[in-house]
Amino acid sequence: MVTLEQCMSNYLHTIPITAIIENEGQFLFIKRSRNSQNMAGKWVFPGGKLEKGEDAIQALYRELSEETGLEFTENFAFVSAYQFLRAEDQSSSQGLVFLVQSKSRNIKEDPNIEEYRWINPEEIAMFKFSYAPIKDFDNETNVTIPGMEVHVRNALIIITRGLFLNRHLASVTEYQKRKCTMSKEHLLSFKNPKKLDFTDCEIFPHL
Repeated sequence: MVTLEQCMSNYLHTIPITAIIENEGQFLFIKRSRNSQNMAGKWVFPGGKLEKGEDAIQALYRELSEETGLEFTENFAFVSAYQFLRAEDQSSSQGLVFLVQSKSRNIKEDPNIEEYRWINPEEIAMFKFSYAPIKDFDNETNVTIPGMEVHVRNALIIITRGLFLNRHLASVTEYQKRKCTMSKEHLLSFKNPKKLDFTDCEIFPHL
């Protein structure tokens, strides 16, 4: 009999990283290639899979650079989590969605992306929500997946309530690679969190 531990040891996981990119109140949607193995022809947010040797924050900005070429502000926030089974290998994808803000709309197009579109948040209502694969790519042109509306809502809450962090605070990997260590004096300052300072390189790595 195969034990649960043996099943779990053979179970594959991938970690997709997704970004809601905001600029002037609009969000960037991309249309996946009709040749994609997952969500072919559907409108989604840009992103990709986490690779060996990087954390989720590093993967986020690498993927955004590859797919959009945009420059970003330091504003960053976690939005939502999701999961699905990947079509190509049935691995369990444990996805993370983040909110970032671009400095411009000067997109460097990726040949694997059919189309880019900036949408107003309420325009998400104009899309068809479906898990089913698209069969007629010429006529089914505005299809997305259920859950996208949740990401949009959460992003709006973050923006309107100002719940951003500086993105450099989120990657402990970068902190460790730079061999930064917080001083005891700084650690004791946690007693008064409103006075925390993130400008000293001992405390906070400049990337």
